[in-house]
Amino acid sequence: MDLYKEGIQQAEEALAIFKQLGDTVEQVQCLEHLAWLLCGDNQLDAAEEAISRAINLLPEEGEQFLVSGCQYTLGNLYQKRGNREKAIHHFEAALGIASSFNWNNMLHWVHSFLARLFYDEGRFDDAYAHIGHAKSHAVNDHDTFLLAGVTEVQAGFLRRQHRFEEAKSEALDSLELFQKLGAAKQVERVGKLLLQIDSDAEENGRSGNPSCT
Repeated sequence: MDLYKEGIQQAEEALAIFKQLGDTVEQVQCLEHLAWLLCGDNQLDAAEEAISRAINLLPEEGEQFLVSGCQYTLGNLYQKRGNREKAIHHFEAALGIASSFNWNNMLHWVHSFLARLFYDEGRFDDAYAHIGHAKSHAVNDHDTFLLAGVTEVQAGFLRRQHRFEEAKSEALDSLELFQKLGAAKQVERVGKLLLQIDSDAEENGRSGNPSCT
């Protein structure tokens, strides 16, 4: 819902409660959520402080899901900061842990973030490889919403490359999945993407520009 400030307040309130209770695991989870919210609100220094506190609270052994989550959060943070090397390092660390336990949901999200990172760098083969992995983990997790979302992302990539027929096919697949779920907001968004694809294709045809690769 993009209500970052409200979320930040609630995360801080929950953190204070779990600190009083002495529940370290819940404190780590709250700090991880807080870091994501602060990133979304572009409070990057505060986000880094929050995730550093979370890491300091982690036990030396065990709680690998929390460790993977913190690495994933650090990847997002450094991607926001424009430090691709550190972002990739932390995303790959998260992948390594999640792969060991076959955590499809986590694997889906990390691959999705890596796909965006590599696409923006022009490393299209790597980007589409990560899109493929993200899709397979969504299928393995039986999560239609995640599958629809990453299919929408792929459609957007293809549109930007002027691969309009492929983009439209992916967008239609995404639209169908969101319609089955009754996800009205997402259906509207993908509908706009389809209109944009058609508009871009028409404009590209008039200008006679060759398709991008």
